[in-house]
Amino acid sequence: MMRQRLPIALAALLCLAGFAALLARSPPTFLLLQERVFDAVLRLASAKATPRVQVIDIAEVDDQGLPWGRAATARLLAALATAGPQVVALDIVFSSDCGPGPANDALAHAIGQNPTVLGFLMSARTTLPLRPGPRLAVSGTPTLWEAAGAEGPCTGFADAAAGLGVTALLADADGLVRRIPAAVRAAGVVHPSLALEAVRLAQPGAASPVLAAAAQGNRLRVGSAIFATDAAAQLRFAPSQPQVWAARTSDAASLLAPDADLSRFQGAVVFIGSSLPQRGGLRATASSPIAPSVQIQADLAQGLLTGHLPQRTAAAPLWEAAAATTLGLASIALLLLAPVGAGVGAALGLGAVWALGTALWFATTGSLLDPVTPLLAALIAGAIALVGRANSSARAERTLRRKLAQLLPAAVVRQLADDPRRFHLRGERREITALMTDIEGFSETTRAIGPEALVALLDQYFATTCAIVLRHGGMIDKMVGDSVHALFNAPLDQPGHVDAALACAAELLRETEALRQRPQMQAAGLGRTRIGMETGMAVLGDVGSGLRIDYTAHGDAVNLSARLEAMNKSLGTSLCIGPNAAAQAQGPLRSLGTHQVRSFGMMELFTLPDEGVSPFT
Repeated sequence: MMRQRLPIALAALLCLAGFAALLARSPPTFLLLQERVFDAVLRLASAKATPRVQVIDIAEVDDQGLPWGRAATARLLAALATAGPQVVALDIVFSSDCGPGPANDALAHAIGQNPTVLGFLMSARTTLPLRPGPRLAVSGTPTLWEAAGAEGPCTGFADAAAGLGVTALLADADGLVRRIPAAVRAAGVVHPSLALEAVRLAQPGAASPVLAAAAQGNRLRVGSAIFATDAAAQLRFAPSQPQVWAARTSDAASLLAPDADLSRFQGAVVFIGSSLPQRGGLRATASSPIAPSVQIQADLAQGLLTGHLPQRTAAAPLWEAAAATTLGLASIALLLLAPVGAGVGAALGLGAVWALGTALWFATTGSLLDPVTPLLAALIAGAIALVGRANSSARAERTLRRKLAQLLPAAVVRQLADDPRRFHLRGERREITALMTDIEGFSETTRAIGPEALVALLDQYFATTCAIVLRHGGMIDKMVGDSVHALFNAPLDQPGHVDAALACAAELLRETEALRQRPQMQAAGLGRTRIGMETGMAVLGDVGSGLRIDYTAHGDAVNLSARLEAMNKSLGTSLCIGPNAAAQAQGPLRSLGTHQVRSFGMMELFTLPDEGVSPFT
């Protein structure tokens, strides 16, 4: 028996050796896959908001309803000064319109009222010189992101500021921002990141941060904490979730009110930036495809202040290769020698110990170890080792079938051996609100741009629309071409589903119109979004069999919502609401008159009083 299993054991050992070499050498493709694993770990361990780090989000207009400008920023900084923040960091580059004027004078004065950090960008040439300062000590010759020049803030603003920090963010090959440069070299001078400079100013009694290059990897010392950086002196941050953003973020315009409560900013590290797409500050992270850059800077600052940043040490791949080897050898031995059930249980238990150990190690030290790949290596090696036993089991099963066939009918034997089980959700009738969207003139857009551009456009469009539907409690039934089919009050009860769908429709119109204003969308000729919605009874349940099952709805409300979406073209509207939905709406609607709807007859149709502005919550 052992001689039969020896070739299988050798094959498993070769597989295990390949995995160990992969972990130790870490080629780029494998590293990218490994990054996805770390993304999942960081999402599970997402940090909570801390009062010491606050974010102020600049909106479209100020408290007077005027477009937000430097005068409003000056008033905001002046108001913050009364609260006494430790430091204020602006994720904004004030590099243009530097001449004298009331707004610029007021902003320069307000910058000087707080310990303020201003942002700058890397550039091929220097537009405005950066004021050097002893903000970061460098030991050795670490490899830094380098540029011939920089786009700095206006001289008057820079002179009033307490420090400067680079705001640029670099994405990985898959487009996600996972790291922020601890420092960069611009025009031959080393400068810290915006977050690091803010943390430096928040620790006035501590020594300046030190970035040291060493054979075992770069290190950054901030106060008493030491952090490992990657080869390019970048710090990995733990991306926070949108609920954390909400907890630590204040609306800028509301803080300008005379009775605004500014107590939360006392002694805090305050970051000011914007989440508006048109301001160009949105980045994709592991937690969100549209994370504001100001939130990313706040995440890094929070990690630096608390001493907890995810780190990947130079020794981590060797530890993972050793774990893969140890787990694999143990699994092979257990699965070849022990009873199958006990061997599988013990092998899985060892894998669980490794996964739990990596979680505890990260929670204790902040160091990231891959919980999946060593376990996967052990499982694959163990699976190959099981083949030897599986062959023996297959022979025994065939013998048992022949024996049983002499005692029981063949059909009964097959059922006992195979035990087939099928699951099918039974249908149900329930009231739903169906919402259908479509992009006007999308056929022309499809013909005008190439396939890669088309896919990228739809990715952005669906990321925006689907997030809105889910935020309002809707279910994405399907996406067909450029259309989104959404259901409200399905599959579970959703009180107030009509108003939720109306609020969703208003936000869809507003946000897709903002999306259309982006230069790349204008160049592609992206049309406006049209929406149809109606409420009524429908039958919901699983439809299909075998490998393809679709949970969907059937009923007049679904069909009518599609008809109403198409009627927007003739009515000149973007949102067309059916009579049943209108009857249940709690807020005001505007009648579009009575119209003939194909297959449904004459009916009164409605829309919002002001499309894109919802009276519903």
